[in-house]
Amino acid sequence: MRKKEDIHRINEDLAARFAKVEATIASAPTMAGLFEALVEGIEREFAVPFVWLTFVDRPGVDLWIDDAGASEILKSRFSVVSAELLGKILSGGLHPVLSNQNLQPFYKLMPPSQKYFVRSIAVVPFAQDGQVIGAWNNGDADADRYSPDMDTALLSSLADSVSLRLTELAAEKNAASAAEKSAEQPGGFHG
Repeated sequence: MRKKEDIHRINEDLAARFAKVEATIASAPTMAGLFEALVEGIEREFAVPFVWLTFVDRPGVDLWIDDAGASEILKSRFSVVSAELLGKILSGGLHPVLSNQNLQPFYKLMPPSQKYFVRSIAVVPFAQDGQVIGAWNNGDADADRYSPDMDTALLSSLADSVSLRLTELAAEKNAASAAEKSAEQPGGFHG
């Protein structure tokens, strides 16, 4: 009976820590702020030694890449890879991938200026308007930290929150850009 109570307590603690990260993401005012909150939150709440982002090299994603590159926190903690490479790693679409064997393909996700000593990894995709635009990656030197048989429900839930906020921020940015362009147009009614 005691073991069930311990497992329940551990699960409640994990869920509470994920909820803390999710709350900071939901209130992030900018794209860079969202990714900074994600990276720092995962590091702080879960003591993950290596956390970084990977973006897909495709039109429309450059907006996110530019924001990450302008952030002091993120500028050396992201990589840009082809959609094909990320698609091979994320063969299940929007489902996190955990691995602690045959990690060679995962090393291509690391930032060019960083080489982490990773013996296990969690690759968690995020999307904008339902299309995968990247992943956040958790790496550890402990080979038992992430393994394919682990439950990814909490990672998936946080990824859904990241994706929702990304979509909201993109819509806000597009609306602001459209309003700015409209204001710059000559003619029309002037009061």
